[in-house]
Amino acid sequence: MLYIALVTTLAAVLAIGLHYAALILITKLLDHFPGAHPASIVLALFLAVVAHLMEILIFAVAWQIMYFMGLITFSIESPTFTDIVYFSGTTYTTVGFGDIVLTGHGRIMTVVEGVMGLVLIAWTASFTYFAMNRKWF
Repeated sequence: MLYIALVTTLAAVLAIGLHYAALILITKLLDHFPGAHPASIVLALFLAVVAHLMEILIFAVAWQIMYFMGLITFSIESPTFTDIVYFSGTTYTTVGFGDIVLTGHGRIMTVVEGVMGLVLIAWTASFTYFAMNRKWF
């Protein structure tokens, strides 16, 4: 259980760091657009979505590593990396379809990814509101 907690914590820290760096980059890019240029907000949203997809991949790699180490098991037999990315995406977005779930000790750590997704998506929403308010008013 300790290894699961460590790997999941590392994934969460990496996701937060990536998101912070992405929002800093987006802020700097927005400064190159004069006034209320619509392309600036489209670019900001596109880059934010890319950041979220990369964060899902960070967690998917963490789940894959834990699976290979035999620390976690999934409800499906021999999941592919695509299955694990799908699981990570449904967990991160808190959609949680339930067709692929963790079994055993790793289940509690899915809560970390779900909370991280909620927090980072909310951070993106507030950042977008701030950026639009700064550019349009």
